[in-house]
Order: sequence, then C-alpha cells, then structure tokens
Amino acid sequence: MKIGPFFADFFRDIGNFFRSGSVLGVDIGTVSVKCVELGMKQERFALMNYGILESREYLLHPNRALQTSSLKISEQDATALLKTALLEMKSKTKIAVASIPAFAAFMTVLDMPLLSREETTKAVLFQAPQHIPLPIHEVALDWMKVDEFDGPERTRYQRIFLIAIPETVIHSYKTIFHNAGLELTALEVDGLAFARALFPTETPPTLLIDLGAEATSMFVMGGGVMHYASETDYGGIYLTQAIARSLGITLMRAEELKRRRGLLKGGAESELSTLTLPYLDVILQEVSHVREVYERRYSKKVERIMLAGGAANLLGVEKYFSAETGLPSVSPSAFRGMEYDLRLEPALRELQNELPVAIGLAKRYFA
Repeated sequence: MKIGPFFADFFRDIGNFFRSGSVLGVDIGTVSVKCVELGMKQERFALMNYGILESREYLLHPNRALQTSSLKISEQDATALLKTALLEMKSKTKIAVASIPAFAAFMTVLDMPLLSREETTKAVLFQAPQHIPLPIHEVALDWMKVDEFDGPERTRYQRIFLIAIPETVIHSYKTIFHNAGLELTALEVDGLAFARALFPTETPPTLLIDLGAEATSMFVMGGGVMHYASETDYGGIYLTQAIARSLGITLMRAEELKRRRGLLKGGAESELSTLTLPYLDVILQEVSHVREVYERRYSKKVERIMLAGGAANLLGVEKYFSAETGLPSVSPSAFRGMEYDLRLEPALRELQNELPVAIGLAKRYFA
C-alpha cells in the first residue's frame, strides 16, 4: 500500500484556493487500484492526494487478478481495494472519472474520405460491425479523427480511431463505483488518459509501453492524440515466475528480488537479469510489430519510446528497451506544470511511471 505522504495542515491552507472543487481519477489495473485527487489553483492543476493499492493475491492464486484479457473484472475485489484506498486517502470528493484497460475494449483505425462530422459518424456506424466481434447494440462506440492524408485521385482522406467498449464492462464499472460510494461521471480507455497526461500537441510520434503486472499495452501517440494501440498478455508476473522457478523460491520472494535488483548485473543476484530477459524480449517483439504497423499505416517514423506502469520501475528496464529498439527513451512527466507537495520529490520517479492514467482521467473533468 502506497499513500501520498500529505499532511492535513498543508491542504487545509491551500484548500480555499480551489475554485472548482476536486475530482478523483481512478485507474483500475490488473492487480492494483491507483487514485489521484486533483483540484485547480489559480488556473493550474494541483495534486491534493494520491493512493496506490496493490493486491498480492495474484502471486498466490493466478486467477485472483482483478481483471485480464481472459478474466472479467472482479467487482467484489475491485470494490474492496477501491474502498480501502479511499479510506486511507481520506478523499474530499465523491466525484470520479475512471479508466478501462485497452484489453477490455475493441480499437481499430479506419481510413475514409474526409467528411463532415455528421457524415463521418454515419460512415463509422456503417463500418463498425465489420471490425467489432459483438453486436453494435452491446457496445458503446466512440471515435476521433487522428490524421488526414491524400488518397487516390487527389481525394483528401481521414484516419478515424474507433473505440468500442462492451456494455457489460461499463455495467461492472458502474457497479464498482456505486458500491464504493462514488459518483462515476465518465469512463474512457486508458490510452486516452495517457495522451492527456503525457503528450502535449507538439509531441513527435512516441511509442508508449505500459508495463503492467499481467499485461502490457502499447500505444503510439503523436500530436497529443492516440494513433494506434495494441496489447500482449505478458507482464511483470512472467518475470517473477521465471525467477521463482529457477531459484526454487516463492513468488512473493521472487517479486521482492525482481523489484530490488531489476535488470542490474553484478553481485550475488546477477543471474536475475538473465532469467527475465527472455520474457522482456517477447514484449519487445510485439513492440516491434506495433512500430512496423504504425510506420507502414501512417507513413511516419516512431521517434522515441516511453515506458510507464509499475514494471517500468524495474532498474535497468528503460535502458534495455532503448538499446533493443534503437530509439531514445524519454521518461513520463505526468506532474508537468502541476503543483504538488515538494516532499514528494524522492518518490517522484516511481509516481511518474504509475500515476499518468489517473492524472489524465482527473484532468478530463476540468477540460
């Protein structure tokens, strides 16, 4: 359990300056719940509080993850974790915006002639059934224009990013937040929250790799919007399992070793990096595929990578991904332009990796 090291007196002093109240951004992942409480202070965002609560049950029982691509979200477990996080945070608001992981949604890119918004909506509704493996009435659809290009015979075309979220998923999230005593005002795919938190409009094409415990999502961001998305069912748990099997230790002990040593070489535990690299290479294969698809589809080059998520805190992982992809790596800057307690500085690097989605969600409320 990690809770923001904030003190009541500090926020009592600045509380009067928040004109628009505060809101919770809630990121429910595969094994954790991450929350931030944001407010506005003189036209700037201010971090009022945060909480990160991770379940270790999945280390003992593989089917106890909160959700995966093959496992529906556990409403009971997610509600319990969220309630505990809110209790420890002592949040001042009940208003919340939440994310849905990329693997719980259907996303694709459509190319079509440049049309008015109304005509584009009709075209999207016509094409959507060809790309979504569920009846249209069983999903919530959204779309956004992400690019324009010259098509055949000098016709101007547009690229549309289509997102479909199953209604059953939406219902589960509404149930979780209702049972946690929160007012859920909006839901969105986590990639959109990443874009809002980390990628201003002038950002060059960047491949964001969200390294989670049970899965890894990959997004290509450019110009402040999401251009492409994919995911793989490989995450930090596979590294932990490899260490546990090879060293003959429990998953709990292996997880501790992984977090302490990461990919560093040297010392008595130097073999850890050798044990974990094959699983990272599987993720890198999917990263290469995403890069190739994007560059072929958009006729643009990915210029850099960015790692996020809990597993992005592993020592040496950022350097390894940069070397293997041949791309410079940049670190998340989710706290850019935001006011926060300076006592957070020692933990800032880890929080920049873990809280971007929750921060992006909260920012949506004030947009």
